Amino acid sequence: MTKRPLVILLVFLVFGMCGSTGFAASQPRMRPYAGIGLVVFSSSDTVKAEGLNLPLYEEPGLSRVGLLKNSRLSGNEWIFGLRNDASPLVVSARKGDWLRVFYDDAGREAWLNPQYKGHFQSWEQFLKLQASRLLPGLQSQYYQLVQQPGGKLLGTLTPKQAFKVLKIENGWGMVLVDQTRIGWLRWRDDDGRLLVGFYNTENH
Repeated sequence: MTKRPLVILLVFLVFGMCGSTGFAASQPRMRPYAGIGLVVFSSSDTVKAEGLNLPLYEEPGLSRVGLLKNSRLSGNEWIFGLRNDASPLVVSARKGDWLRVFYDDAGREAWLNPQYKGHFQSWEQFLKLQASRLLPGLQSQYYQLVQQPGGKLLGTLTPKQAFKVLKIENGWGMVLVDQTRIGWLRWRDDDGRLLVGFYNTENH
């Protein structure tokens, strides 16, 4: 009499574990915080030959915690695309020439001085230079193109549709879609995480 409930319990546990594993595997990737801007690294032959090799510090110039050899190891390739040179890193704070960056996909932060190998760009500066797209797996509201922030719906975009950012106001961006439509999209959410990714001009 006690074997049947035990067997049922074991089957339930096995299928439950498999189901939860499959569910976890299907979860969308964590979008990075937008911070205050980006450090964009040089694509010069010197930098390509030498690598970045930028020391990382707990505080500017104090308590070294590691070495940034190549920012492609940051885990943000799905945001910035696969590049032949170094990918930009998100900057969370700035003190003079020193920048506090998210340097890996675990969201760990450290300070670096990019020196001649890179420079800081605000999000508005960076976005205006890129062919952008919305990231996959977002809530449906974030794919909506509207006439103005919080205004009339003009259409719905897909993650494959490219657009050009004309200007940003807080978490909203005025965008040009398909060279024919102008409207507004959210480029970051209320938690400060990115909603947009970028086409790499080297591969497109």
